Amino acid sequence: MTGRNIYKIPRYIAHRGLHDRFGKVPENSTAAFSAALEQGFAIELDVRFTADRRLVVFHDSDLLRMCGAQVELKDLTYEELKKYTLYSSGEHIPLLADVLRLVRGRVFLLIELKDCPEVPDAEKRLAHMLRKYSGEYAVQSFDPRSLMKLRLTAPEIMRGQLVSFAGSNKLLREIAATMPVWKAVSKPDFLSWDLKSVSIDSAFSAAELGAKLITWTADSRELIATADTFSDSVIFEDIPADYFMDI
Repeated sequence: MTGRNIYKIPRYIAHRGLHDRFGKVPENSTAAFSAALEQGFAIELDVRFTADRRLVVFHDSDLLRMCGAQVELKDLTYEELKKYTLYSSGEHIPLLADVLRLVRGRVFLLIELKDCPEVPDAEKRLAHMLRKYSGEYAVQSFDPRSLMKLRLTAPEIMRGQLVSFAGSNKLLREIAATMPVWKAVSKPDFLSWDLKSVSIDSAFSAAELGAKLITWTADSRELIATADTFSDSVIFEDIPADYFMDI
């Protein structure tokens, strides 16, 4: 479609960058993104808003798992957030703007906009930042309404509907996994499906919709090999580098 930024999504995408389970290279950190860049992998990352409406790269709604603090990220300004480190690595929660400057269009970015009801113009703010970025990227979300707002705000941005039956807000996730919602509300360019709930019907659904199928998160040789057989792209973590040398 004219005016759409429809990019070729790479086959393999590093989940929250190339990180490790021991916290030396934490997920969604500058170090994890640098490691992915060194190996040429596309990067998946998550974005949230701070109390002062700064876009930061972080998955969880609170800091407990990653920083050991029982506090909601949305309640902290960016200056307050800067005092926390990711695990004991010395890495801090990065601004999305800093990650974009780091990547500089060298690899594809898959950006998940996390739920942020406290920021009603979240999609507009994200689109404004991405319009200044010259690299290839797409935005995905679990919420079809968020994707609709993104489409109305910035129709040029490539969009993806996340699908999973696990996690919180189960009703929304069940609604978001239906063809009528995809066709009428989110209108995605791709479906991004949890491997724990994907099926052969998922691939058929993507084909019927005219969308690509991304699956996540493959964290073993066996799982990524299986996902490879029916997915257009696979989001992975903890896969030894030699797996990619053999294909």
